[in-house]
Amino acid sequence: MIKIKSLLIYGTSFSFLMLLLLFYILGAARYVTDFEENTCDMTYMFEYPQYVRISLDNEIEEQYPRYGLYAYGEGFVTEKLRRMYFSGIPVLFIPGNAGSHEQVRSIASVSLRKSLKDRTPFHFDYFTVSLGKDYSALYGGVLMEETLYVSHCIQKILSLYKTNVENIVLIGHSMGGIIAKGSVLLTPNVNSSIANIIITLAAPHTPRLVLDSTFANYYYNLESHLSKMKEARISVVSIGGGPRDTLVTAMQTLDSTADINVLSTGIPDVWKSTDHLSILWCKQLVLSIVRSLFDSVNYSQRPPKISSKAEERMQALSYHFYYRASGKKLYHYKETMQFEPGGEWIEDIRRHYVWSNKNLSKRTSSVYLMIRLNGQPDHLTIDTVNLESKDWLFACTASRIQGQSRVCNWGWNLTNRTRILPDPLYRLRKTVDLNLQEIKYPDVTHIIIKMTSNDLEKFIAVNVDLYSYDTRLVPIRGNIPLLKNLLPKFREKKTDIGHIRYYATLMNVMDVITIEMKASECTDPKHHAIVELIEPWSIGVAQVQFFTVVDNGPKTMRIQTRNEHSNVSPSLRITLDPACSYAINIQESGIVDQISCIVRDRWYLLYTTIISLLLVSLSIKVNHGHEKTPTIIVTIFLAYCYGLMFECLIALAILCVFTIGLCCSIIFLGSVAHSIAVRFLARAITFSTTWSDWLLGGLNQLPFITTILVLSLIPATCGAIAMIISVFLYFLTLTKMYEDYLEELLMASLQHFNWMGRFRDAKDNEKGHEDTRQKIFNHLILFMLWCFTAIPAVPSVLVWAKNFSYDMRLITEDPLLYKSWIVLVAWSTLGWVQIPPNYRGNRSRILASVLYFLGWVVLLMGAAPNPPFYQYYMPPIVAGAVTLITLNFIIP
Repeated sequence: MIKIKSLLIYGTSFSFLMLLLLFYILGAARYVTDFEENTCDMTYMFEYPQYVRISLDNEIEEQYPRYGLYAYGEGFVTEKLRRMYFSGIPVLFIPGNAGSHEQVRSIASVSLRKSLKDRTPFHFDYFTVSLGKDYSALYGGVLMEETLYVSHCIQKILSLYKTNVENIVLIGHSMGGIIAKGSVLLTPNVNSSIANIIITLAAPHTPRLVLDSTFANYYYNLESHLSKMKEARISVVSIGGGPRDTLVTAMQTLDSTADINVLSTGIPDVWKSTDHLSILWCKQLVLSIVRSLFDSVNYSQRPPKISSKAEERMQALSYHFYYRASGKKLYHYKETMQFEPGGEWIEDIRRHYVWSNKNLSKRTSSVYLMIRLNGQPDHLTIDTVNLESKDWLFACTASRIQGQSRVCNWGWNLTNRTRILPDPLYRLRKTVDLNLQEIKYPDVTHIIIKMTSNDLEKFIAVNVDLYSYDTRLVPIRGNIPLLKNLLPKFREKKTDIGHIRYYATLMNVMDVITIEMKASECTDPKHHAIVELIEPWSIGVAQVQFFTVVDNGPKTMRIQTRNEHSNVSPSLRITLDPACSYAINIQESGIVDQISCIVRDRWYLLYTTIISLLLVSLSIKVNHGHEKTPTIIVTIFLAYCYGLMFECLIALAILCVFTIGLCCSIIFLGSVAHSIAVRFLARAITFSTTWSDWLLGGLNQLPFITTILVLSLIPATCGAIAMIISVFLYFLTLTKMYEDYLEELLMASLQHFNWMGRFRDAKDNEKGHEDTRQKIFNHLILFMLWCFTAIPAVPSVLVWAKNFSYDMRLITEDPLLYKSWIVLVAWSTLGWVQIPPNYRGNRSRILASVLYFLGWVVLLMGAAPNPPFYQYYMPPIVAGAVTLITLNFIIP
């Protein structure tokens, strides 16, 4: 009966874990697939792109044979480059992890054509580096090596100019953005003031995988030197791709020291999410970057250069990435403006109306639309279509008499408070939201919309909406079935025709919402609505969704960043078509969408959590079940208190699935693994497979020789290779143990036919089988620990294989991991990593205490600040734990 209850409990727990893992997998699938279609326009080359190789000093070329420096050119420009004639403003593009130097062509080509089209008295010279497509996103040794090379390239570029060129613009994609900062902060041969603008594209300023200490030290050093950028007055812009970029999330692209942090979804005239590669060729984004660089140039200098004043650079950068209110070029707004005499003044006292020039005769004078301020309502939204005037919105005091009404002589310019709005019909739209209680100018009576005679030559529409803020809040329905049934209609907000602006405030607990907008009573067949998701703790983090006639279904929007420093909540800003009434329904999305956000933000916690659970499991096995319940209770308590319970459950489910897969592999793939090992030996020592099979069997019987052979690989190649080989050899050991166990079972079954020894050996056989099964199960836990500990070895192996043709030995391997691999390889190949079959009293209790203490420490690393920076501690922690287990086994 007790066994049946235990089976039911285990079965229920296993089913629950598998269900939870299924939801986690569905959430992960939703995260990597559920995003808007890529609607970026592709940039194109006007002429065939050319890359002219620039040689560095011989010593540097010999030191970095895999890398190269190139200048980008097209057409007639290429001939100047081949003669090493450079006369523009230098820009260096740095590709990302495994990226190509040819990725510079989108920005460089658009910049080249703009200088020719606008006939500017200057141009930009674009350079790029080839970094051998090394794995800089995973391996710290490569990262520092690339940084040093880029610093040499910066020196070489500046030496190419005959005129006095002292500064350079750096643009880095992905890890190239980190290298861009490192090249001016961490290298001795480059002064930090040498770069005046640094633009990073989808750069992981906060990494998610830190698998070696050199990688972590790089980031630590970079963090400690970031103050130099402020001292050098470098303008730093960090641009993220938004929801489509599943490799580097929006949260990772936020740079605490950057002057501008922005997502492509929030950049004016872009408003599109880009994936990790399209951020390089998205035409809308490339144009914004190029225009910001051109507007950062000081034309008064000879020759023209990037402005030496950080304030002037920031005006240009902020205009294009944050506050663009009108044209494609930076425009400086006057604080006040005198109105032209003879204009037509129109005052409409309605709260909601649409004004257009459709029936207005052709005019040679300006039209001034007047909106009277009476104190109530307290908010005003104006939405304009095709209004091109750069100065168009004012606050004024109507003190002059003209005809039958009062008009204004001059006004305070409010145009810098306006912004351009995305439009699905690709019309020029400008909008503004004014809290009239914040208009502090003395004796203000009206808001004025100015339309010049040039504006009136084509169709213009002005939508005006006066309202009280509280009446325009849309309630949000929680994702709770009971509330859905009780309040299905009450939570739906219905609007009136003529209304333009509505708002919704999201509670902090909401990560993802679903929006549905049903239009009715429309007088415009091309009606549409716009929903903007704003995360106010970061100015440039916003998203846009369109609801049109053909695309009006429910749409999902996810919060992209975390609010860590303020108590403000994200909000929705809804722009309606005044020709329609709407039923707006906003609710928190379902469990799969919620889990997709958890996957996006916390997936990296699974690695340390899995290691911690394996260490706790080993402590229970070492203690032979003694104090099992308190250990489990404390583990659950810590996970719950520090918000890691969900990750613990998912990690436990992963281990269950991994165990099942491992058992199946041992049963069904043991011969395949043995065959692979035989073939590998045959190729390595040019023996026949028969001799290799015999040699492999001999090595299994002589672990000391196997250990010497595997350890001898480490100084010749790298420690990571030996660690991966040890995992494979451990798997072969498990298959051999399983074969021996089957042989024991077979011999035991044959003994049952021997009636004389049946009763005498039955009890001994049963005990022996139980010990063998327990030994195999112990080794399964150890092997899983081996597999997950070996994960940090993968980047080293990839880098070693990539550079094998240059150097057989990996000299940049992390020293901490190198020593850990030696310890782990030695113990595993010797076969001394075993849990004693018998309980050893105080010794077992002390060892178990050390193991579960280590497991708890590793678990709590997930709750510490910057959890990824603890990942590289896993191999040395496991090496220390395994050493204690080994000593406990071999010491009598």
